[in-house]
Amino acid sequence: MKRLLKGGRVVDPVNGRDGVFDILIDGDRIARVAPDIPVADGVTVVRIPKGLVITPGLIDMHVHLR
Repeated sequence: MKRLLKGGRVVDPVNGRDGVFDILIDGDRIARVAPDIPVADGVTVVRIPKGLVITPGLIDMHVHLR
């Protein structure tokens, strides 16, 4: 299953990204991150509302696992 996240603000400091990008997900892997990826046949498009941010996993450094 392929999904295309359209128009989300991507914040990824490791790869130097901070802006509006599309993200193509193929199965459980990120296949491509680029502005304005064209929609292909068989791809489910998910439009990301303004104000939402897409970022790699965040970790709560103050969590107490007891």
